Amino acid sequence: MSTNISLPYHDLAEKLIRSTLRAFGEFVEQGGDKYSFIEPGNVPDAKLNRHFSWIAVVTGENQVRHLRGGSADEALHPLQTKTLRNVSKLADKVRKALQRGDSILDPESDLVQENPTRISRIIKNAMEATFEESTRREDAINIPSPYQIVADFLTIPEHPGSRAYALLTMRTVLFQRFGAMPKTVLKHNYDEFTVQDLEAAYTSLLTSMQERYRSRGQDKLDDPKPRADSSLSSRVSGILRHYLAMTSVLNLRLKPSDRYPQSPAHALFGLSELCDVHSAAIPLEFARPQYLKSPTEFSELVNSLWGIPIPIRGADTIFRGGLNFASRGGLVCALHGGAGSGKTALALGLGAALSGFGIRTLFLTAEEDAEDLHSRAASLLPSRIRNLPFVPDNSHDWLRISRFELVHEEEDKRLRYLSDLFEEIASALEAQNCTTDENADGIPLPCSTMVVLDGLHEIATQALFDTSQADSKKITDEFHRFIETCRKLRALVVLTTGTDWRADTSLDYLVDVAMRLSHETESDIGSKPHRYMTLSKARHQLCSPGTHGLQIAGDKGVRFTPQMNYQLDRMSIWNSRLPFTDVYKQTMQLTCRQEDLRLISVGSGTGVSKDLNFFRNKKVGVELYRGSNIFLNGEGSGGKAGLALKIATAPSFQKSTNNTLISKSEKVLVVSFLYPEEYYKHILGKLKVVRNREYPELPRDYDPRMEVMHLYPGHLKPDTLYSKIEWALRASLLSGDPFTTIVIDGIHNVFLQFPEIEKQSLFWPQLFSLLRTRSLTSIITHTLLSVRMSGRQKPNSFGAQPEAYRTVDDSRSDPLKHALVLKTDFRIEVDPKELSGTQMEVSSPHTFRVETHSAIGQPMPDPEKNPLYWSREQLVFFSEPQTALF
Repeated sequence: MSTNISLPYHDLAEKLIRSTLRAFGEFVEQGGDKYSFIEPGNVPDAKLNRHFSWIAVVTGENQVRHLRGGSADEALHPLQTKTLRNVSKLADKVRKALQRGDSILDPESDLVQENPTRISRIIKNAMEATFEESTRREDAINIPSPYQIVADFLTIPEHPGSRAYALLTMRTVLFQRFGAMPKTVLKHNYDEFTVQDLEAAYTSLLTSMQERYRSRGQDKLDDPKPRADSSLSSRVSGILRHYLAMTSVLNLRLKPSDRYPQSPAHALFGLSELCDVHSAAIPLEFARPQYLKSPTEFSELVNSLWGIPIPIRGADTIFRGGLNFASRGGLVCALHGGAGSGKTALALGLGAALSGFGIRTLFLTAEEDAEDLHSRAASLLPSRIRNLPFVPDNSHDWLRISRFELVHEEEDKRLRYLSDLFEEIASALEAQNCTTDENADGIPLPCSTMVVLDGLHEIATQALFDTSQADSKKITDEFHRFIETCRKLRALVVLTTGTDWRADTSLDYLVDVAMRLSHETESDIGSKPHRYMTLSKARHQLCSPGTHGLQIAGDKGVRFTPQMNYQLDRMSIWNSRLPFTDVYKQTMQLTCRQEDLRLISVGSGTGVSKDLNFFRNKKVGVELYRGSNIFLNGEGSGGKAGLALKIATAPSFQKSTNNTLISKSEKVLVVSFLYPEEYYKHILGKLKVVRNREYPELPRDYDPRMEVMHLYPGHLKPDTLYSKIEWALRASLLSGDPFTTIVIDGIHNVFLQFPEIEKQSLFWPQLFSLLRTRSLTSIITHTLLSVRMSGRQKPNSFGAQPEAYRTVDDSRSDPLKHALVLKTDFRIEVDPKELSGTQMEVSSPHTFRVETHSAIGQPMPDPEKNPLYWSREQLVFFSEPQTALF
């Protein structure tokens, strides 16, 4: 079976890199012979978009929607303008310029999208992150790697597995730029480097990051340029450093040069002018990011540079960057599982995903019908990935199915027949791989073909080990010969087997990778069946052994849910982030008077002027810093969900710029154990009315947005919930529109309706550790359950008839609350107004007293001298006791 290895996005990658470098120049202001930086937030989106308008001309509308389309909430707009919708009407000169990937000279042209787009926001966000980490000295400034921006842009945000296509493309561009590649069975015209070469480069990098005499581990690394006279070791160092920069483990550091001597801004202008990050005229360095604890493990880098990246969600974590082959070529995988466990579906799904690399699959089966397999193969990839231009439209283009029948009754003859068959396949593949023009692009893949033998247990049956000793040795020898023949294919070989034959365990000793699938059914009516994949062995690489979730059904195709511990391991290279005290929210400091509560009631129709401002800053509450972990706790239904959303959607202020208001809208992810999306939408609408009165200086386009992840009661697994949150955060970052706050509402409900999460006592500390590695504010709400007591109570000091409650919360939540307190920057109690033992009396069922029990970096207010109250209905704070108004 012939193959033609091609690079995903081969026609876009180089153009995107040049366009990104040109866009970097928009962050420089030129005044005469002076060059200065422009803050990323002040750069008009149109100036960035003008460098990418060509995408709307050279790509199909449905093929790469993630590159040219807008977002569903219309916060991000498509690159394609009305004028670009009809390319045939463009002037011939303009059309050819766009097809070459040229920029539009006039950012106000009708060919340029003036509003935010995905690519303009990805670039702005990356620039803001690296600018914040810069020392802001006169001699240098940090910038993001253009490879990183392009890799993020090429990834479909909703499909993490699609990043494999982007990473393969960008690593290949790096190899080609430096003229060196890892050794593979496919021929190419570049110098080859070994694992030992990479290890030497990695050791040098580690030395610069280690604290030692007169060094704090912050040494700057030079940028080896890919010159014709460069040594192989220098080029390997360049590949390694740029690859780490592409994965955000290093920053690029820009300095003035002989050609651009005035300032770092002048050098950035020169970089955009030359459109070549490897130009000798631009002296780059590599700098350690502020929050980096340690670089990526060396074994994972080997997998990432030598192996096949797997375009299946979760596979990058399980196989730690990719499937790595033996040095002599070939990789043999055993896929065990009972009937209905998903062996055939997983093998087909893997072949379908790899078809985007030009890898073809030969599927040998003794029991499946060819057309049935083709029908199943078409549904095992997500539709967004099936529509990519480099993924074959028809399974017949990448999948060849051969059905065979074994006529030999003796086991040794059956195995000998299979060995002979695989010898023939090996000869054909060897002839194919020796053809130099098959891999003219120099794609560094360890194989060009995947071979699946479906149902090995049907061939080597139970009788294999039930024969006499002499016959058994003869058959075992044939079995070893067969596995060795599989390796000679220099292909990815997958052998699917059942679980009810005695050779099952012996096979694992012979193969390189051993996986076992299981399909659990539940008798509990509240739960659903679960599929699992247990990885027990991976001979040539670092991996994540253990049991991981496996899903097959649905539009998302075949996908894994890795164990939470391994996902945390990959994030462990980053230090936790402390709250950013320069940016804060005044939410708990803006209060009104008690007599104004009626007038500001949302939707009351009182006819009160909208221009009348009832709020003033009395400093009775604390400043809430960006990136904080805020814990809202209290008894009863105190409107904590509304309070959490009020904090999350409020605008921020910056101290270093005279407490100026930051006009960028907030984006909130709500993880709800309680209410559906409609509940939070209703609160968000009410908050908008109140916010306009609290912050009259807010610009009209300040419009906080929200996404709700409503979790239904049942047997939700901790790994699944962790992955849902992690992938939602990652998708928002890749979309160019990241979440600024996460609200986890109603975690007390875990102990009532989510028994699997309740069993995992370490889940919450692990989740909070993940959130701490991101620039993200976290708000968690928890309620102490209580019930109303019967009988009338005596009137309270305000003359209102109070209601009595009794706490019913048990001790199961104590470890959770303890963990929350330890991880919390702000702990805020929201309770009915007066509390005495287990009896409470309140002046109104809608009024709650708010007390701050801990606050980072500032003194706490005295609740007795300056009491603070929360109105659940009006969604506002007031600072005097309320009389009976309801």
